Amino acid sequence: MNKLLKLAMIGCGLVFSLSITTEAGAETIKEGIKETGVLKVGVRNDSHLFGFGENHEGYCADFAQKLAETLGQEMGKTIEVEIVTSTTQNRWDLVKDGTVHLECGPNTISPTTETEKNIKFSQPFFVTATQILVDSDATEESIMNGKIGIIAGTSNEKDLSVIYPEAQLDNSFTNRVDGVKAVQEGNVNGFASDGILLGGTALALGVEPDAIQLVTPLINERPFCAAYGMILPGGEENAEWHDTVNNLLANSGPQTEIWGSWFNPLLPYIDAVVKACQ
Repeated sequence: MNKLLKLAMIGCGLVFSLSITTEAGAETIKEGIKETGVLKVGVRNDSHLFGFGENHEGYCADFAQKLAETLGQEMGKTIEVEIVTSTTQNRWDLVKDGTVHLECGPNTISPTTETEKNIKFSQPFFVTATQILVDSDATEESIMNGKIGIIAGTSNEKDLSVIYPEAQLDNSFTNRVDGVKAVQEGNVNGFASDGILLGGTALALGVEPDAIQLVTPLINERPFCAAYGMILPGGEENAEWHDTVNNLLANSGPQTEIWGSWFNPLLPYIDAVVKACQ
């Protein structure tokens, strides 16, 4: 394919509160958690493998529990986790206004976003790329010249706008479930999002693996790669909190129980993306 590269193993191969703006002398985030005994974490309910459903099942809820246990051991008391549902639209404000102490989800790390939103990203905990879910019998012509669904305001929309004219992008979608269904029903030729999330959504919907494929748009022979980070409050006064979260991430990445319980079945896909993005 001309501008598109199929990554092996990708398509049918998938098996699938405190104020953040603290002033000098004000209570730190960790001091507040110790006082209340509650760690508040924003988690999505629409991002399979990261956070999904009423119970926010996925990696992020498990990470939050591990963080609470770690804080509890350090503070000598039990720390409970309070999950707050986050969305693509409210995730920044939940952190900035102190509703949550951090937000865990498929958040693409971007220095520009840090400045614009006055937040701080943690170190990366996952790598993916913008991909397009299409029917297994899709052709290069239908992918390049057809209608592609996408969620407005996402990094995926920004990526595809480099390749596709505006008229071909349908950004009326608000979630991936509707996007995947639109492909199945023939309402769009493809639906673009982060590949790992497309695969997880298709898996949850019971889509037959041989009925779909994921193709990867390229720019200068490389995918539109994205590294995920936790959203943390900005400001040097929160450096201790940044270090606390990053230290746990450094010790709970690939090959560890939390990360592996959700992502090890997809290692062939993940390895292919990481290799393509290096």
